[in-house]
Amino acid sequence: MRTVSVSTALFDGYPLEQGIGEIARAGGKWVEPAFIRGYVDFDETAFSPEKGQALRRLIEGEGVGALAVSAHMDLALPDAVEMLTRRIEFVQSLGAKILITNAGQQKFRALIAAAIEEVLPLCEEAGVTLALENPGHGSGDLISNGVDGAALVEALGSERVRLNYDAGNIFTYSHEAKRPESDLEAALPFVAHLHLKDVASDGPDWRFTALGQGAIDYPALWQKLPKNLPVGIELPLRLERPGRADPRRKPAPLPLDVLRAALRRSLDFVAALDGRSG
Repeated sequence: MRTVSVSTALFDGYPLEQGIGEIARAGGKWVEPAFIRGYVDFDETAFSPEKGQALRRLIEGEGVGALAVSAHMDLALPDAVEMLTRRIEFVQSLGAKILITNAGQQKFRALIAAAIEEVLPLCEEAGVTLALENPGHGSGDLISNGVDGAALVEALGSERVRLNYDAGNIFTYSHEAKRPESDLEAALPFVAHLHLKDVASDGPDWRFTALGQGAIDYPALWQKLPKNLPVGIELPLRLERPGRADPRRKPAPLPLDVLRAALRRSLDFVAALDGRSG
């Protein structure tokens, strides 16, 4: 049975508890709390065992669960080990199993690998898998595609380090040169979690959409997925990318009826994909 989570990033601009409630009322069974700079507002004080426990009570009170948490950071920062430690302890206290983060720049590979190596004993103790995500913008990243991601995880050599493959990010990071349905294959043996994000090419711009309304060929991608691979629906609809530049947030949150419609459509879309492949 596939675990299908919904990222709280969809409800950027609304209280976290409201977003979790909206996901539950839409029929979602799992939520993915999102702490992604540029997507939502947060700071490092968000990560503590006490806050993880409080969030767990809130999530369970809505009758849903949490498997993964997106808490992105640059693993090459001087305080990366301390930041990772806070996040791992937060995820453990929440009762989740997967911590999703970006890695960082290729030129800092040695620093990134050293930070990961240092927290591996804590990951093992906490039962938390570190899932490294390919970015959706920028250049020179350590994980720019599936081949890069697979090579990095294989070199690190730990079952506690895997990939969070973001299908939409592959498309935009490569400026449409790579398609996830073909790029995924090399990464798949090392993928612990998959992010579902769709984007439409509107002339010179990119526009984030509900699943199935953009350029990603999800039916083709679905044929390659193991039936038990967990996925997370990530709908960063408040972000815009005029001129295909780096993402920026629209000044105001989107109306709730727009977000609810996108969520319902995306949940139905994934259910149909799983039904087709079942």
